[in-house]
Amino acid sequence: VANLTSLGLTFTGTSGDGTFTFTPATGTAVTSASITVNPGEASRLVITGSGTQTAGASQTITIAAKDAQGNTVTGYTGTKSITFSGPGTSSSPATVPTVASVNVGQATSLTFSNGVATASLVVYRAESTNLAATDGTISAAGTDRLSLTVSPSSYTKLAVSLATPQINGVAFTGTNTLTAQDAYGNTVP
Repeated sequence: VANLTSLGLTFTGTSGDGTFTFTPATGTAVTSASITVNPGEASRLVITGSGTQTAGASQTITIAAKDAQGNTVTGYTGTKSITFSGPGTSSSPATVPTVASVNVGQATSLTFSNGVATASLVVYRAESTNLAATDGTISAAGTDRLSLTVSPSSYTKLAVSLATPQINGVAFTGTNTLTAQDAYGNTVP
């Protein structure tokens, strides 16, 4: 009799219901009855959503607690304090991005059900960035972050920049610009 427990039988794959088949070098293979394999401990957060967004618009993002094999950890439930990072503050006016109406960089209370929570993300600065998150123990890093390209909103104002001093009656010198901007100070091409 081979004691599979003492031999360290370990499964690393997709959790759920299934069978195991054992095939000897000679003889007939045997298949187990169906067993349930639950997810492991939460080891990371994974953020998903749209990879493109317009400044000032919102989108719904999903945050999932995953084990080392990528299974959603259904036992990660209840209210969790999650701190998001990545997107920057717009320039004019300075407007901080938010998740669930809480400024990025501050702890946000999210309710997880079966290892998953959703929230509204609003960003204001046109940029390419990654939205990351942490609960203080596990985090979304690397490819688990949401890669995000934020485009400017529609044109709403002009911004002028003139070099000083200038000389009366002479063409202006230096760098002098008039820039089309959206409501958050992003340049509108």
